[in-house]
Formats: sequence, C-alpha cells, structure tokens
Amino acid sequence: MIKDDFKIDFKKKKITYSGSGKKIYSTRELYSYLQDVFDEPQNMRYEIPIVAKSKNKFELVNGWKMDKESLKNIKGKLVISD
Repeated sequence: MIKDDFKIDFKKKKITYSGSGKKIYSTRELYSYLQDVFDEPQNMRYEIPIVAKSKNKFELVNGWKMDKESLKNIKGKLVISD
C-alpha cells in the first residue's frame, strides 16, 4: 500500500519512498494519498504538498520535495516547483 511505502517528513517538507522498490505508483495515486493525509485534522496546519494541474499532471508545491530515488517509484507527470 502506498501509505506503507511513502513517508512524509512534515518538518523538512520531504516525501520519501521507503518500500521495497517493487511497486510503482501513479502520480494520481500519490496525489490521492497525499490529499487523504493532509485532510486529517492533525495535519491541516501543514501546507498541502501537491496540486493537480490537469487530469494527468501534478505538481509538488509549497517547498515540498522528493529525492530522485523516490521519484523512480512514481510514473506519470510530476513537476517539482521551487
């Protein structure tokens, strides 16, 4: 499950892959997962890390980052803004 494979560091604004490397997730799955995490009451004080630019294009925003290794486990269009 995506929640078991990706970890969120709220303080450092970093999303990292910590799974076995065998599962590849779509950008849509990542988007849905992050939206679910950030709509929890305890997480609503943090800035949302991802926005949908279109049906198939997503962007990490608000200073959130993913390292290159983690991005290898995501398929689809994911832009990381500065």
